[in-house]
Amino acid sequence: MGFALATGGMAGLVLAAFLALGDGLFQTSTLSVLIDVSYAPGLEGLPSVVELLVHLLVSAIVAFFMMYFYPRTSGERRIKYLSYWVLAFAAAYLPFSLLSGAAVSWADFFLWLLGHLLYTLIIAVQAERQR
Repeated sequence: MGFALATGGMAGLVLAAFLALGDGLFQTSTLSVLIDVSYAPGLEGLPSVVELLVHLLVSAIVAFFMMYFYPRTSGERRIKYLSYWVLAFAAAYLPFSLLSGAAVSWADFFLWLLGHLLYTLIIAVQAERQR
């Protein structure tokens, strides 16, 4: 369990750094979509650092479930499993963008998708190493 939580924290940091870099290079706003929690009751007005810590906590929980249910068999089943996770992350972009009040654009969506693909691959590599 500790390994999965550490993996989630590390993957979450890489994701945040990737999105921050992409935001700087392409003038997008994906990092704010990722860490904004002001729409959740009781979490309004938190400093960005605390919002990032909330993101890392969520990342650790997601990584735990990704690794816990990671298929034991190799091949097509693993690819399908990871594809479903990436699809879920892609589907989450629109509601989180609307909740955070960020502008929605194709550039933002593709950067979000690439970042979460990287996130998924990091967790998959760590899940393979754990076996």
